Amino acid sequence: MPTSNYFQKFDHNNEQNLLQDLMVESIQIFGHDVSYLPRTKNNVDNIYGEDPTSSFESAYPIEMYIKNTDGFEGEGAFVGRFGLEIREQITFTVARRTWDGQGISDRPLEGDLIWMPLTSKLFEIQFVEHQAVFYQMGKLPVYDLSCELFEYSDEDIDTGISAIDKVEVDNAYSIEYVYSSNSGVFTTDETVTGTLSGATAEVLQTSTSGSDSIIRLTNIVGTFSATEQITGGTSGTTANLGATATEFAGDSTANNKTIQTTADGIIDFSEGNPFSEGSF
Repeated sequence: MPTSNYFQKFDHNNEQNLLQDLMVESIQIFGHDVSYLPRTKNNVDNIYGEDPTSSFESAYPIEMYIKNTDGFEGEGAFVGRFGLEIREQITFTVARRTWDGQGISDRPLEGDLIWMPLTSKLFEIQFVEHQAVFYQMGKLPVYDLSCELFEYSDEDIDTGISAIDKVEVDNAYSIEYVYSSNSGVFTTDETVTGTLSGATAEVLQTSTSGSDSIIRLTNIVGTFSATEQITGGTSGTTANLGATATEFAGDSTANNKTIQTTADGIIDFSEGNPFSEGSF
C-alpha cells in the first residue's frame, strides 16, 4: 500500500524550511561564535597526499554548536615517546543554511581549522559527517565536524586576527637577530632579502630589548651572512644584521642545540673501516 498523499514527509518545502529555521535558531541560542580557517594548499605532495607549505590566510566568523557535554573527548594529556602530548577532540555542529551563506566552499573540508575563542585553541577538522540528522523531513540540515586539537607544524597563519596569528608567532621555527636599522620600519609578514647571500625570510616579529632592536625571521630560504644588509620587500626598510643569531626564539624550552652539541661529542663520525683489522 502506498504512503499517504495527505502527509508528505519528504517533499514538503514548508516543513523543511521550518526545520532549518529551528536548527539555525537553536545554534544561535546555544552555540558559540568561532572562526573557520580554510587551508590554502601551495605545493601538494601527490605521493604522501600532504602539503608541507600550506597556509591559512583568512578567517570567517560563524556560529557552531558544541556537541560535547562532559568536556573534551580523546586521549587527553599523556606522556608518549616524544614527551607530553595533548590530544583533545571536540565535535562542532553547523547548520547547512548558515554554512551556505558564508560562501567559503561547497562544504566544510577535512584539514581546515576552527578557532575557538572560549579556549583560545585551534582545532583541525578530521572528518565531516554530512548525515548527522538523517533526512528528517527529507533533508540533511546540519554538518557534524569531528575535530582534534591542532598541532602546529610551521604552517603560515596570516588571518589578520592577532589572537589567531599569535599561534604562529609563539610556535614557528624562527631565528632572532639583533639589527641596526638604516631606514624605515619592517612590517610583519613581509619578505626580506640578504644583499650578499640572496637568502630570503619572512618577518615574524620586531621588538626591542634594552637598547637592542630585534627581528625574528621565519620561513628562511638560504643562509644569511653575518652582519649583512637585509631589505624589506614591502616597506623598503634596510638594516644590518648582527653577528649572532638565536634559534628557536619562540620556544624557551627548546633544547635542540644542546642535544646536537652533546651528541657530536659522543658519536664518532670519523671515517673508518671496521673490517680492516687496523691496517687501514
